[in-house]
Amino acid sequence: MTKTTPNQTYTALALIFLGWSLSAGSVSAAEQRLASPDGGLAVIVSNDHGLHFSVEADGKTVLTNSPLGLEFKDGTKLGPAAVIIKTRTKKHDGQWENRFGNRRVVSDRWRELQLTLEEPGVPPRTFGLMVRAFDHGVAFRYDLLARSGLGSFVLTNELTEFHFADDYRCWAGGESECAENQYPQTKLSAIPAGKPGHPFRSVLPLLVETPAGCIAIAESDLVDWSGMSLAGTGSSAVKVMLERRSDGNGLVVSSVPRVSPWRVLMFGRKAADLVGSDLIATLATPSCLKDVSWIKPGASAWDAWWTGLNPYDADPKHRAVEARGTTPSDKEYIDLAAEMGWPYQLVDWYWYEGMTSYNKSLHSQPNAVRGDFTKAVPAVNVPELIQYAKTKNVRLLVWAHSLDIESFGIENALAYLAGQGFAGVKIDFINSQSQETVQWCEKVLATAAIHHLLIDFHGTYKPTGLARTYPNFITQEGVLGNEYNKLGGNRCTPLHAVTLPFTRALLGPMDFTPGGFLNRAPKDFNVAAPAEVMGTRARQLAMTVVYPSPLLVLCDSPKNYRGQPGIEFLRDIPTVWDESVVLEGEVGKSIAIARRAGNRWYLVAMNGADAATLNLSLKFLGKGQWTLRSFADRIDGEPTEIVESNQHVDVSTVLPVKFVAAGGFAAVLSQSKEGR
Repeated sequence: MTKTTPNQTYTALALIFLGWSLSAGSVSAAEQRLASPDGGLAVIVSNDHGLHFSVEADGKTVLTNSPLGLEFKDGTKLGPAAVIIKTRTKKHDGQWENRFGNRRVVSDRWRELQLTLEEPGVPPRTFGLMVRAFDHGVAFRYDLLARSGLGSFVLTNELTEFHFADDYRCWAGGESECAENQYPQTKLSAIPAGKPGHPFRSVLPLLVETPAGCIAIAESDLVDWSGMSLAGTGSSAVKVMLERRSDGNGLVVSSVPRVSPWRVLMFGRKAADLVGSDLIATLATPSCLKDVSWIKPGASAWDAWWTGLNPYDADPKHRAVEARGTTPSDKEYIDLAAEMGWPYQLVDWYWYEGMTSYNKSLHSQPNAVRGDFTKAVPAVNVPELIQYAKTKNVRLLVWAHSLDIESFGIENALAYLAGQGFAGVKIDFINSQSQETVQWCEKVLATAAIHHLLIDFHGTYKPTGLARTYPNFITQEGVLGNEYNKLGGNRCTPLHAVTLPFTRALLGPMDFTPGGFLNRAPKDFNVAAPAEVMGTRARQLAMTVVYPSPLLVLCDSPKNYRGQPGIEFLRDIPTVWDESVVLEGEVGKSIAIARRAGNRWYLVAMNGADAATLNLSLKFLGKGQWTLRSFADRIDGEPTEIVESNQHVDVSTVLPVKFVAAGGFAAVLSQSKEGR
């Protein structure tokens, strides 16, 4: 697959200045220094004893002597003896519009160092390294030039490592094919290395706390390449691991000219500064879709799968994990969506005949006979549901197994589902980030766009900015979310929930599916049907805004929502934002965010496992008086209880918020008539 050509999405304000020169501050021909626009960050690339890089923050070294390079099947290595032979610098000060993210106008301001390098050998190889410095992070990618002589190549190893200056505290992802994992606190030296032939693969991002600030390692613009994970080394260094192709032919099969994905170091002087970063999307290829007017973000009801009970399904086997929707139950969820102003309702699995066993993953059984989308099960009448939803001004999303999409044929499957009237497809059980899987996902997105279908990938790898390239990629999983409250293991804990904003959520949209209304104190939580959640109801309300997702799938049932305290916060709730401001944040302890949609602000906060109080400044508000409608924990009450109140506030207000353990807070602010 060839790399997508970016279209012109930068605004007329963008200014690009090109110059041929050595970087300012270079101390020798073998070392090049690149500073961020504000001078706070610096990347130093050196070819002294092999190609490597270091990073400084406010003059303090945070990464040092970190190797760079690539290795190929024919024995070629680029990096171990490379020499810098030419440099070029570039500046950019612009912005781009994001209709589907944390803020409508995104700053894109950076300095870039383009290095031409030569690796000695017979023959010598020429290649490039592109280094880019932002005020809030740095990134680099390998540039495999046409004149490198590599031709068609097979990549077998990436030599990139990240050597931190000390054995810092960090939050490292576990090992998971679908990025559904926790990010426990640990030390760099404690990240596993794995065994010979079976290296450990820590899911990105890796969040590292240094004396100069916090750094999150990630990747962006993953297109037709293998996805990146990290392995420990038993020291303060971690190294890049790429997933092998399923055909056993190395990591990446391609031909020059090619560029690798960006290797990204997101930076904030404190952890809260990382939250809401747009760096991953900014580095990604801009949208390749000329028309995105048909892409409508919004909230969605689900079907009976999450709650685990369907009163219209008499089969006792269809409980908990095996629960499924039926025509009458799906109509109830459509009614709920219409009542709440949510534009979508999701019809989940077991709606079509021959559905692939849910524990299979993409490419796992290439010759198996799989499901048929043209044959709905008797309990689900697709035309009737499509027509009923239309009368309610609701559109249906539908679930599909990735293997069934593949065996049916991507074009045939998506054309058929679009022809039935579905608005989008939730494609599940991808469970890989091999090059073939990455290619497959991009093919699905491109084909879906032709048919005006939204795509929500589940059981998939972490975000890498692809939602910017294909805006119909409306959300994705790759997160340990609310479904784990019904799957068992007690993994979706209060600690995990308030760690996610500083880890997985840094990368892009995540379909956590918040909104559980059977709220329990952690000590009283049970894996049950209907499904329960840990923490307070106000906490579940807060998650709907804290966790970014242009498609917000709300997990609970009409029965558990209607007439319940807190439900009004979810009515007509926006899912994309004009502006976002992080007010407070400490990993695993608390997060407070304000987001604006039009003329309303949504102010939300969550805490960890301990009761807490936050004093939230409302200085983000505009002039005049505002009315704040809040939904707060009831101190000494039940987790399902909400204290609703209204008060007048302004830009000078400092709002005290008290949380019970595993608590939350949510509020809507609208400008008072007298204050306009």
